[in-house]
This record gives sequence, structure tokens and C-alpha cells, in this order.
Amino acid sequence: MTVDLEELRKMEKGELLKKVDELRLELMKLRVQARMGTLKNTASIRNTRKDIARILTVLSEKKREGKGKAKVENK
Repeated sequence: MTVDLEELRKMEKGELLKKVDELRLELMKLRVQARMGTLKNTASIRNTRKDIARILTVLSEKKREGKGKAKVENK
């Protein structure tokens, strides 16, 4: 379940944070399954980690955009 980057950029900050929490919970479940030996697709751990990283990157971009706008308004 990879996440589309354009979709993420359209989402609000609250939605992104909620999505990160959901993915972190899913990652924890996948790690437990891997430990128990019941995980069928081991690549799903890697894909989930990358999805989390994508969302955190978009959040960081949004944060930087906000700071850039604040600097322009102050001038």
C-alpha cells in the first residue's frame, strides 16, 4: 500500500499526522508477525517504513513553507 505523493500534499496536517500514527501501528503489527514467523510478505515492512518517511517529508515541506511565508510577510 504505497501512498501517492500528490495525494499527501493535498492532505491537511492533522490528516497526515493521523496517517503516520496508523502506519506506525501497522508497522508494529508487521514486526510482531515477522518475529512470530507468520508474515507472508516481508517487503511490506520496508514499504510501510517508506510510506512513513514520505509522509514525514511532506510534513516537513509544509512546515518550511509556513516559515517561508512568515518571513515574506514580516518584510
